[in-house]
Amino acid sequence: MSAACPDIPIVVLPENNSVRGRTRPAAPVGAALTTATDALLRLHGELLNPAGAGDAVRKAMDAAVEETDRLAVEAMVVPMDTAALKPIVPNHEYFGVRTAPVDDARLVSEVTTIIARTLRDLRDARLDLNDQAYEVHAMAKILEGLVPRDGAAAPADGTPAGGQTPYVPGHDELTRWVITHHFYFVLNLAAADAVSRAITGLADGDRDAAFDALQESIAYVRGFTAAMIHSGDMSAPCYDAKVRPTMQPPAVPVALTGRTQPEHKAFRKAMRNLVKVSAQPFAELAATDPELALARDALLEADLQDIERHISVTAGLVGDDRSIVQGEASAESAVGVLRTMRHSRAELYRDLMRFGDTVTLIGA
Repeated sequence: MSAACPDIPIVVLPENNSVRGRTRPAAPVGAALTTATDALLRLHGELLNPAGAGDAVRKAMDAAVEETDRLAVEAMVVPMDTAALKPIVPNHEYFGVRTAPVDDARLVSEVTTIIARTLRDLRDARLDLNDQAYEVHAMAKILEGLVPRDGAAAPADGTPAGGQTPYVPGHDELTRWVITHHFYFVLNLAAADAVSRAITGLADGDRDAAFDALQESIAYVRGFTAAMIHSGDMSAPCYDAKVRPTMQPPAVPVALTGRTQPEHKAFRKAMRNLVKVSAQPFAELAATDPELALARDALLEADLQDIERHISVTAGLVGDDRSIVQGEASAESAVGVLRTMRHSRAELYRDLMRFGDTVTLIGA
């Protein structure tokens, strides 16, 4: 089995699933991080500017692309020898992903490269302005998380790449599918971490820490939803001809499914744990802490909207066909399976939400 886009260098994600920095980066990298983050936040503001879009958005996008590209070059370290690293799931082999212990310098290098590639592609993608804003805001939040807030001043270890320039992918649809999934994986890990920190805060009685982590997780969930939409920016015939065949035999030994994607599984596990730890109905929680109740509500709403948008993407690209992992005897379409998953999730969240869904699955 080979990667869908073998020309794209292997992406190494942290084995511990943490995409937050623990030590401050070297001064030039830190300065580039600040500049790139500011450029992304300015772009986010222009995308949401009530005065309208136009040249201001294009200029802000070009500036953000320039700064994230510069950051990726500044943060580059000598590439890791990935030959001995084995993919932990077939999805990782397909998307060109490996996991390994990484120091902070390499973490910054990998993450900033992923963001620079994704933003460069976003500049030419046909996304709703609000989705662009969510994706760009999530990029800024990820970059902020690479610099620890605890004031640790020790620079991370790592060997600078010495003037090497990052690989710049092309702009075909299969490449877009792969590089935006890299960012999607990073955002899933960030969201899982933020939700887990919210759970710890709730368990420890640290309300402020829980609230801040919930707010952070909302940005990541909205961001990975937008990244999913971004990855599917192609026509149904294009998906059917260029992408779908690469994810099923004979191109790969077994048909690939997102259900086995470890980064998204980490997020789903964190959400299940949150519902267990924070099981107080919305009205009860809102009576004592309305801000916390609304923050939890916004996260659950974002999670429901994520699977609803997944349904929309699947309906557009796959239509009423089965997914590639469903047998011919399946009585449901891919959309039908996703819709059932959506309703099950909505039932689980109903009492915890301000406007809980009243749909009930028959025989569930």
